[in-house]
Amino acid sequence: MAALKEQRQQKTKRRFKTGQWVEYDGLYSDDWGGDLVLVQGDLFPMHPQMGETHWTYAGQSALNYMKSPKNNGHHIGY
Repeated sequence: MAALKEQRQQKTKRRFKTGQWVEYDGLYSDDWGGDLVLVQGDLFPMHPQMGETHWTYAGQSALNYMKSPKNNGHHIGY
């Protein structure tokens, strides 16, 4: 459990530059106050008006919580 908490803290402290590969699925915030959901393998994009920026991991996205019941191994009755 402590290792998971430590890994989460490392993600939140780390900053990424435009053009770098996304390492973790989740919500990211840029220096200009914008938020964006990115998945592993994406590239951090440029800000549409300000150009290159830095990104900070802001947490898990809602997409991580919205899984199909079938994916969780539960039968949904149809």
